[in-house]
Amino acid sequence: MKTPRLFIYAADLMRIYGKSERTCRRLLQTMKEHFGLGKRQNLTYFQLGEFLNLPVDQLFPYIRVFSFVIAWTTP
Repeated sequence: MKTPRLFIYAADLMRIYGKSERTCRRLLQTMKEHFGLGKRQNLTYFQLGEFLNLPVDQLFPYIRVFSFVIAWTTP
């Protein structure tokens, strides 16, 4: 079984926003600065959801990852 990835790439943001790769790389860098992540640290789907103020389960249709069911709900 293929291991699911947990981190966001610029290509994922391109599918969500419909913007160019360079614009999405800048946005990714802005999010990393917002969360205080270093150069070699990656942004997770949960951090992306928090930054965009969206539930994570609404992001998954735009991101090519495995299909699974989220077992919890957010209030």
